[in-house]
Amino acid sequence: MITNYLSLRYFLELAHCLNFSQAAQKLHISQPGLSQQISALERELGIQLVYRSTRNVTLTEEGEYLYRHLLPSFENIEGTIGELKAKGAVPQSIIRIATVPSAASNMVPYLIKKLREKHSNIEFYIKETTSANGIELVEKSEYHLAFVRTPIDIKQSIQKPLQWMEFYRYPLQVALSADHPAAGQPYVELQDMKHETYLHYDPKHSPSLYYLLEHACLTAGFIPKTIGAGPEILTMANLIASDIGITLMPQDMLQLLGTYKVKGVSIKNMSLYSSISVVWNAMHVPLIADDALRVLEEFKQYVQLNPLTDERIYNL
Repeated sequence: MITNYLSLRYFLELAHCLNFSQAAQKLHISQPGLSQQISALERELGIQLVYRSTRNVTLTEEGEYLYRHLLPSFENIEGTIGELKAKGAVPQSIIRIATVPSAASNMVPYLIKKLREKHSNIEFYIKETTSANGIELVEKSEYHLAFVRTPIDIKQSIQKPLQWMEFYRYPLQVALSADHPAAGQPYVELQDMKHETYLHYDPKHSPSLYYLLEHACLTAGFIPKTIGAGPEILTMANLIASDIGITLMPQDMLQLLGTYKVKGVSIKNMSLYSSISVVWNAMHVPLIADDALRVLEEFKQYVQLNPLTDERIYNL
């Protein structure tokens, strides 16, 4: 087994220059020293790698083979070492993201696209999950970022060393079938919807949306009559489109259901909002996650300036 890294490095430089004098100069060693290293490598391998003459150097067939197969590996080694020295830390090309389904459909693709512009070799692991589980995964440092539905009691739900960044707040709307009599109206009085059957949210997995629906209905003077709770967003869309029930949904979630027969109608005289936040562990922020947070900060600023066009910026 060859243990002398330098002898292989010297051979690669000689194979590139095909001149002992030039190769020795680039390697900062003497020409006799380079010749001795190449001879020692040939003895160790038991094969001739170069043809020597007074005027030039050429590679043998075996030398060509060794050069062609070694060069990519050495370039990768030197590139890795160079990157490590430049950044002073282990460069990360893997990012792990936990996300609720609504953010997985828009914000996450935007983020990955932007990161790939800077990190061409990026790898990513995406886990669609609930807000509560996403926060837990980041807290345990199993995932770098979590996109969650912003908790109502965010300061109690997300405590140090966790930090968060909240994005644009979207109004709550009534989500109902496109065939529903109220679908064509610009807005509805929620009290007029008290006899409807509601699809509810799971209080453990989606506490923010659960609270908002309960609070809205109670404010309108009734307790919602529910038929089911906790389905995924696309399942809920199919149930609403089939006129099985209605629900209350933030506008950003409704924007994802354009291919379904689901209509969002504004609620008159009621201002309730919901948003997405990204959560991270301040005690564990690798370089790739730090870059991701910078991308998301730019994203946040754009959406705040263009709240009505945010569904289109994901393709920018």
